Amino acid sequence: MKLFYYFSISLFLIWLGGFSWFLHGLSAEPVLSPQRTDAIVVLTGGRNRLDEAVKLLQEKLGEKLFISGVNEIVREEELYKYLGSGEQLAGCCIEVGREARNTEGNARETALWMSRNHYRSLRLVTSLEHMPRAMVEMKRFMPRLEIVGHPVGNWRPENTKFYSLAREYNKYVFSLVRAVLTDKLATEKSMDETHDALSEGEEKRAS
Repeated sequence: MKLFYYFSISLFLIWLGGFSWFLHGLSAEPVLSPQRTDAIVVLTGGRNRLDEAVKLLQEKLGEKLFISGVNEIVREEELYKYLGSGEQLAGCCIEVGREARNTEGNARETALWMSRNHYRSLRLVTSLEHMPRAMVEMKRFMPRLEIVGHPVGNWRPENTKFYSLAREYNKYVFSLVRAVLTDKLATEKSMDETHDALSEGEEKRAS
């Protein structure tokens, strides 16, 4: 019983330390890169994100804007009117994805869109607290692409909802662990395939 108690306390202290590090990262002043990327990707979830993404497109910081996670009932005409982006900009440079239901789905949907367009770099636009988890998922599905984070929002301690942040931190940890395990499994699979190929080659040479 005592061992379980000490284990629980240790686990909580580790979680608390990680959560403090997470909050410290959010409170740091974000440095927004002026670098131009092939595409701008925004994850739905707030008006500020969409407004910022359209602004970045108008500033020509990306060739196209991809809006991931648009609800199926929202028509594109309504969305473009809501954005106030203008028909010309909407017609040439804004595309939407409707398959994503969560952050992992956003990453999967974005990876397919990036591949179809043969893009190699993107600027990711989402909320400040969502950015760490979104970056983990995006890099998991697009490890070879360049991803520039563009968080929206400012750290305001007086408006902080610690329960929501704790929940977001838990999701971030889960995504991080999953990404590490996925990468490890992929590496082991690649090593096994390499070993099998080498063994097959040696058998052919022997025969």
